[in-house]
Amino acid sequence: MWESQPGHVHMLMRSTRGVLYRSDSMDYGDSWCEAYSTTVPNNNSGIDLVKAGESLILVCNPVPGNWGERTPLSILVSEDNGRSWSSPIHLETAAGEYSYPAVIAQDGLLHVTYSWNRRSIAYHCLQWL
Repeated sequence: MWESQPGHVHMLMRSTRGVLYRSDSMDYGDSWCEAYSTTVPNNNSGIDLVKAGESLILVCNPVPGNWGERTPLSILVSEDNGRSWSSPIHLETAAGEYSYPAVIAQDGLLHVTYSWNRRSIAYHCLQWL
């Protein structure tokens, strides 16, 4: 979830329809519009998003379908409040399972963690301007 301006709250959601869905609220989250599809492919896998300045940073598996491999794990960036997204910047591309990401932005850095092959937790620290 993110707030684009006071009272305007937005969320992205995983779905079984091969893409992420989105809903918006214009009253601080008291009511929400019907969820609608985005152009971001997603195979019903976990996502996380952080607002970094005017940018939205999304970490996800941009793979279409209802279920599938949890690779690649990628970062997508939006500069227009989530209406469009950049090409993926891949964190992991090898065969395996990279899932349940979490991301925070602090002091110009992105801190990304995720489940690595269901055996351990991976961490990346990326400079973000």
